[in-house]
Amino acid sequence: MSVREIITTLGGPAAIARHLGVTSQAVSLWVIKQRIPADRVPALEALAREAGLPIRAEQMRPDIAWSALRAPA
Repeated sequence: MSVREIITTLGGPAAIARHLGVTSQAVSLWVIKQRIPADRVPALEALAREAGLPIRAEQMRPDIAWSALRAPA
């Protein structure tokens, strides 16, 4: 799933911006750069979960080993 598809599925740049307290231009820049900032991924995953959408951190940032971060210490 592309960054554009993820953003669109989660309600678009304006909705995500309101949820995260950032500008919609910032969210649109993620689409242009094709990269969601790692520090925003957990909040977006929670938003997806609340909406019943099957979007996981691994789809948003496959370059990060989220399974290692999820594992109990």
